[in-house]
Amino acid sequence: LREPVSGLITVISAPNSDYVPMTYFRSLAEQPFLVQLAASDKQWAQFAFQFAHELCHVLSNPERLKHTQNQWFVEALCELSSVFTLRRMAESWVLNPPYPNWSDYATSLSSYAEDRLSNPEHQLPLGINLPDWLVLEEGRLRSDRYQREKNAIVAYCLLPLFEENPSGWNVIRAMPNSMSNFAQYLAEWHSNVDFEDKAFLEGIVSKFDVNLGTK
Repeated sequence: LREPVSGLITVISAPNSDYVPMTYFRSLAEQPFLVQLAASDKQWAQFAFQFAHELCHVLSNPERLKHTQNQWFVEALCELSSVFTLRRMAESWVLNPPYPNWSDYATSLSSYAEDRLSNPEHQLPLGINLPDWLVLEEGRLRSDRYQREKNAIVAYCLLPLFEENPSGWNVIRAMPNSMSNFAQYLAEWHSNVDFEDKAFLEGIVSKFDVNLGTK
């Protein structure tokens, strides 16, 4: 990221198993971001997975985007953030863990991520590509942002783009607060991003076979 996270992040544990990971909305922009994690005991990979998801919400500015019907796509990118982070942590911890005795935990981080990626429910159905799948699913996604298996399908189709160019995460900060259909939403997003990020975002747009010149 070209700029650090603006503001403090306070992390709390969920009071009990009825709670879920979440980033609370702030009443004032000057307040710290409050991130709640629902992992427990020594499930460190799950803690990292959940925190990376919520950090993506922080970067996208959750108060600004909370009313858009395209929030399903934010959820997909947050899922992407989780797996991206675990895979990067697993890679770096082999040789450069935070503490020497943590290096063996790289395997657990990698396994947690690969379990997500290999889940059949997180794969496109056989014989259908991402643009055609979205034509079928966009209405349902707009009506319910929390369809985790569908969010994951989109996330893992985009994962290679972010792994090839990690600076692409800068585009998250420019996501539009838009009720438009998804093709128009992508065009609005492209208009919002800095010039140096447009090529990366065009890679995302191409995954959905959207022609920015006609939207």
